[in-house]
Amino acid sequence: MDKETPTSVTLSDFTSKKRRLTAGQPLLVLAIYSWSLPIILFVVFLIGFLIGYFLRPVTHSTQAARPTSAANQATAGSSEQSRQQIMALIAAQTSNYIGNERAPVRMYEFSDFRCPYCAKYNLETGKKIFANYINTGKVYLGFIHLAILGEDSVRAALASECAAEQQKFWEYHELLFAQRQKSNTPDYSSENLKALARQLGLDLRSFSECLDSGRHTSTVLQQTQFARQIGLSSTPSFIINGKAIIGAQPYEVFESIIEAALEESAQ
Repeated sequence: MDKETPTSVTLSDFTSKKRRLTAGQPLLVLAIYSWSLPIILFVVFLIGFLIGYFLRPVTHSTQAARPTSAANQATAGSSEQSRQQIMALIAAQTSNYIGNERAPVRMYEFSDFRCPYCAKYNLETGKKIFANYINTGKVYLGFIHLAILGEDSVRAALASECAAEQQKFWEYHELLFAQRQKSNTPDYSSENLKALARQLGLDLRSFSECLDSGRHTSTVLQQTQFARQIGLSSTPSFIINGKAIIGAQPYEVFESIIEAALEESAQ
């Protein structure tokens, strides 16, 4: 479910999919394919070699040895454009933010309130990130639901969205993770979720109506589906200016990536 070894990769690594051969081919086709394939491949290779030999373009060896600076710039530009497009897609899914909206670094947390490692991150590493980067205006943090651990996950996510209606998402988010940290079987029943709302001083009637109606179900399920579509299946997962971190990694892993993103943004 959660990965403990430090892992950070570019987001594009998650969106690639492997193509698989279909099973159930007719036996005759397979038999013909098995003995004829080497001959076909050899003939194709020979024809390609001859065509390439006689029609090869004339180029300078220095040009063929390495790409031009213009080609390098084009590749870098394409990569940056893809990163910006992906970040824009994530931003379109996010409604709960905290921090300086103009911060040079955008960080997104994909999390499940029933996940023990999510609670560990938020109550330990997350507090350091808040103190050093979010509260200082360097990082703008967004939260996306990845509710994959059953009905209680979805119900807790719905409750957090009901708290968000009263501008208390982050406070309620912290209470939920505190509940998870205290017990392997946290009580995320409707009654207890309403008790947490009372603890925060929320308008209980409004909160209860919101939770009982399930009006934020589409938001929670849509965000969860979106996370899966971009290849995220473990909680917690994070995207920091286009780079992904999987699992409740040590603070130093986040620090190195955030500092690199800050340095890049300053250039």
